Amino acid sequence: MNLASVVPCAQAFLALMTPAAGSHRRVHTHAAASKSGLACRVARSGGTRWLPVSCAAGGGAVGDTFVTEDTTNVMFPREVTVPGYTHPLVAVGTGYREKFFVKVYAAAFYVDYSLRLDTEQWKAKTGIESFDSSSVFDSIFKAPVVKSLSIILVRAVDGKTFVNALNDVIARQIKNPNAEEESSLSTLQNTFLGRNLKQGTSIYLTWLEPKRMLISISEDEDPRQVDAEIKSATVNYALYDGFFGKSTVCPSLRSSTAQLLDALLLAK
Repeated sequence: MNLASVVPCAQAFLALMTPAAGSHRRVHTHAAASKSGLACRVARSGGTRWLPVSCAAGGGAVGDTFVTEDTTNVMFPREVTVPGYTHPLVAVGTGYREKFFVKVYAAAFYVDYSLRLDTEQWKAKTGIESFDSSSVFDSIFKAPVVKSLSIILVRAVDGKTFVNALNDVIARQIKNPNAEEESSLSTLQNTFLGRNLKQGTSIYLTWLEPKRMLISISEDEDPRQVDAEIKSATVNYALYDGFFGKSTVCPSLRSSTAQLLDALLLAK
């Protein structure tokens, strides 16, 4: 990885991660793409400059409003609010998942940066001193930082197939679930069983804290309600680790997010 191209973006991290007033609502009209296709306007004292978004969110940019996952061409809002949490979240990575060479969904990882922390405060809040991808993602899971995974399906799939895939991810960590874990796994299954998840369906997994994960499902881009809450820290971690652990089901998402975090930790 060429860090020289990534660090300047990390130095502008605070500006990029600070939503403009009123800008965190989801927008349904796609903005026109910039000529370069890889720019995001970032406010600076003394004017506005354009900075690469690919290092921050893993894809091209569409105006100031969206970032694109390049392989699937799915556009994600740069900023979102999700049901169950009032502060805006900002995209820090995108990727896609394929099964048997068939693309299933695009994904974006969001974190809450409304506190406008500087680099040193960010390190202190997450407990991260140096970059090692596995330990960094573990630290972020445990830290008091709200994060959300947005999944947009690029092909239709039934709810049973989708939840079985999630169960397979969880089973890597939990071999013999206890009563609390069984209850949470049952809640997870019942949330998806019987649903026909059409192309374009949005699914949000939002970790408020290790023991609280919210699930929101919408047939379009705009999540409207919390459909379920999972209250087992071990189940929530197993699902998180499935996307951001060493054996991730979505390598491009993990790599994209790690690239920005690496640069952020190197920034002075």
